[in-house]
Amino acid sequence: MRKVLIVLTLMLLPSALLAQGVLRVSSVDGKVEWRAASSKNFIPLAMAQAVQAGDEIRTGSGASVILTVPDASYMVVSENSRLIVDDFWSGNFKSIMSLMLGQVRFYIQRMGGRPNPYSVRTPTALIAVRGTIFDVIVDDSQFAEVRCLDGRVTVENIALSDREVILEQGFKTIVRPGEFPMMPVRNEAELIKNRLIAIRPVTVPDPNTNGNPSIDGLVRDNDRRNRTSDPSNGSNSRTNSSTERAKPTLTFPQ
Repeated sequence: MRKVLIVLTLMLLPSALLAQGVLRVSSVDGKVEWRAASSKNFIPLAMAQAVQAGDEIRTGSGASVILTVPDASYMVVSENSRLIVDDFWSGNFKSIMSLMLGQVRFYIQRMGGRPNPYSVRTPTALIAVRGTIFDVIVDDSQFAEVRCLDGRVTVENIALSDREVILEQGFKTIVRPGEFPMMPVRNEAELIKNRLIAIRPVTVPDPNTNGNPSIDGLVRDNDRRNRTSDPSNGSNSRTNSSTERAKPTLTFPQ
């Protein structure tokens, strides 16, 4: 009976630690700073330090840090990144962190043949872990790029939860503020982050003495000038001074 209790205790220990939102620092390279949830100041992050829910971590240029979860899952935080540790057991899912800026690669362990059901948040995206290895990248515009390297990952806009994208191994997507995730493309494909809309300026006609747009201006407005095939531009125009050309020519059988 005593052995059974010891085994149960060891099995429940990771869950108890996760409930407290604890990460362990297993590697630090370069300038990495940490701010406790109860503090306003950043201090250097120490090796083997425990990081609690609500704590914030930021990495400098060329720096990185590895954070480990009690179940042996871990994440590699790249340079120029900023994240906040979440309470793993809040809500209906185990939210592991909020990545505010930068890049993190996640390595999720399997329990019972399935990946642990963690999730990751960004300012625009909610990523549910169904795979074991994936990247999350957040830029200054809060665009979130998610790459699935192994298994499967589910991605949705954190403000638009009625539609999600499932990433299979080797595929990626991007989430823009206020938009659904983009259709998945292969990791080696190019992602066009910014949608460019060509805007053509339109000439505003000068108003006449009554404050209304001039008829002459409307006839020769910018839209018509941009259409080279417009009949008003050619010699066959029906708007020229020839009254005969303004009349259609009808031909009747003899």
